[in-house]
Amino acid sequence: MAGTRPLTPNERTTLDTLLAADFPGAAELRAQAPTARVTSRCGCGCPTIDLEVDETTPSAPLKNSVAIEADAPGGGLIVFVDDGRLSCLEYWTTADEPPAEFPPAGKIVL
Repeated sequence: MAGTRPLTPNERTTLDTLLAADFPGAAELRAQAPTARVTSRCGCGCPTIDLEVDETTPSAPLKNSVAIEADAPGGGLIVFVDDGRLSCLEYWTTADEPPAEFPPAGKIVL
């Protein structure tokens, strides 16, 4: 996992909040989450991050898809999965200026 970094507390809280929901593959993705590391961040200034996880963790029954979506101030959050593994945590927005950080957990509506 060279060239990666740990999730910030804000990123970790956002990911954990989304994965707390009940959806197909949630248990496997929750098992992967503690091993998640950031491989890159969106260049536009928003907090969207690409993720990689330990390959020895259980694979979710989802292939290349959206695992879960939630509403957030001015837009929404999406957890993406590639080949059953966490791959991206996205914060999309309709605001002219993208937010620099993920919203507080209390502002996320599952």
